[in-house]
Amino acid sequence: MARRREIRPEEATLWLGVLLDAAFDPTSKTLNLARSAEIANQAAQKQGMAGALRLTARDGQSQLLALASDFVSYPEEQSDKRRAELLLGWAEHWMLPEDWTRLAARVRKRRERT
Repeated sequence: MARRREIRPEEATLWLGVLLDAAFDPTSKTLNLARSAEIANQAAQKQGMAGALRLTARDGQSQLLALASDFVSYPEEQSDKRRAELLLGWAEHWMLPEDWTRLAARVRKRRERT
């Protein structure tokens, strides 16, 4: 059984950095947003939502950038706990289990460096 996904509030900023790196580095194979979008589109189609908007990898990137922008522009409006919840919500929607495993390993490495 897979472990439950968790982002500790004190590591929300660390996770944001790792997610941004993975989402925007064209050489990175850590995060497959295109595959996540494809799976979401297939699920919508199976549920009879043929007219639903088609998601793309750019949608995932845009949503992540919107979160990052809010965190930077309005730091006093969200606690670390709320930031962690928002990032986890994004991850639940956009990250495949194998992506989560790889990114969690990157977070552990960065945590050890600090």
